[in-house]
Formats: sequence, C-alpha cells, structure tokens
Amino acid sequence: MRNSILFLCTMLLFCANAFSQQVDTLKIYSPLMEKDIKTIVVTPSKKKNLPIVYILHGYSGYPQRTLKKDIPSLLELSVKYEMIFVLPDGNYDSWYFDSPIKNSKYEGFITSELVRYIHHKYDTKNAQKAIMGWSMGGHGALYLGARHPQIFSAIGVICGAIDFVPYGEKYGIPKILGNSKKHWKNYTALSQIEKLKNSNQKLLISCGIDDPFIDENRKLHKKLIQLGIPHIYEESSGKHNAKYWSMAAKTQLFFLNEIFRSNEY
Repeated sequence: MRNSILFLCTMLLFCANAFSQQVDTLKIYSPLMEKDIKTIVVTPSKKKNLPIVYILHGYSGYPQRTLKKDIPSLLELSVKYEMIFVLPDGNYDSWYFDSPIKNSKYEGFITSELVRYIHHKYDTKNAQKAIMGWSMGGHGALYLGARHPQIFSAIGVICGAIDFVPYGEKYGIPKILGNSKKHWKNYTALSQIEKLKNSNQKLLISCGIDDPFIDENRKLHKKLIQLGIPHIYEESSGKHNAKYWSMAAKTQLFFLNEIFRSNEY
C-alpha cells in the first residue's frame, strides 16, 4: 500500500511537470529589420532564470521544421534538463550576420532585440545562455557566439558551414554580401575564431564523417588547436541530415547541461 502511494505521488509530480511545459509561437517585431520574426520558445516550467539555449536552424529551415523533423526530441530534452529553448526564424538564407547591403540584420536581432525580449517576457535576466545550430545555423552559432562572449557562455556547432567562400554563390551569399569574394571571408565563422582566445566560453563541435562539410570542420579543429583554444571535437558516422543533427544535438545538450550545472557552484 505504501509503495502504491509513493508511486502515485511520483506519477502526479511527473504529470505536473510535464503539463507545466509551454510552447509559445511568437511574432517578435524587429525595429532593425522593420518586420516580425517568427520565434518558438519552449519553456519546461515556470521557474525563474532557467538556462537558455538559442537554437539556429540551417539553410532553408524554419523553427516549426526544427521541432517536427530536425530535432523532434527538443520538447522532451527541455524538461529533462530544465532548459529554455529559443528557436528564431533565421530566414531562408540569412547566415545570421548583419548584411552591409540589404536590410538583413540577424546578428543585431538575435543578440540585442531577441535576447532583450526573452529577458523581459520569461524573467531570465540572470540566466546562463548558450547558442547552438547546424549547417548554416552552425555557422551562425559560432559567428555570433565568438562575437558576443558577454551573452553566450557556450557554443555548439553541428555540421557547421564554417567557411562559405568556396560555395557561397549557391547559398544566397551574393544577395547579402555582394559579388566580391574578397569581402566574404570577413563574414565567415572561421574569420571570428581568434576572438575565442580571450574568452572562457565552452566550444562543442560535431560533424559526421560523410558530411560535405567534414573537411572544413577538420580545418576548424586544427586551427583551434594551433591557437590553443580549448574545445570538444567529435567525428562520428553520419551524413548531413536530420538523423545526424538530432543525434548530435542530444549529445551537445547533455554537455551544455553539465556546463550550466558546473557554473552554478
């Protein structure tokens, strides 16, 4: 009888936690770009200052696809690790930087407007924050993370398109940077990594061995070693697809949880 009561209490507590999870689909106005940006926010409970992970989708992606296809386990993982996940729409091909030639200002939106909005709406002013993404989003996570160490204490890169200069014509780069390739390199994630030498940020990198970006991720790994920048680098079997992104995201979120927990003491 006593065991039955304990079991019932445990199940009631589990259900209470499960039903306290909230998934908000928002339209957040960006004064910088003068338009609404669709953003999904997953909160596991009503606790204040829960750790936040900003999750950036890849080229041609969008937040709803992230939850339904790319990393469907995010809802479960938010509860498991008690993390808030923020999924902004990075447009089809923004690459998450501020364009010098058109009104595409996703660095400013994410690191200023969005962070400030999340602080106020979800009472997270003092929360620890990380940024993570895959493919184009992996580029964005490293680019934004390296440039804003005061915001993000950890960076997760999955199958990152670290240096788009060789193939940028196919993926929208001329529209946001113009046709002169000599200027492109200044906007690549690879060009920003020396900033990590002066920060204490944790850096996680994962890539499948059959991914088309494996060579540039190996190049990134080698460069980080040369610069003496601590990081965790993982190669494993996998391609450039949702199956690998989802698997790698679970691993990186496990490490991010350990990082957040260690910073609490």
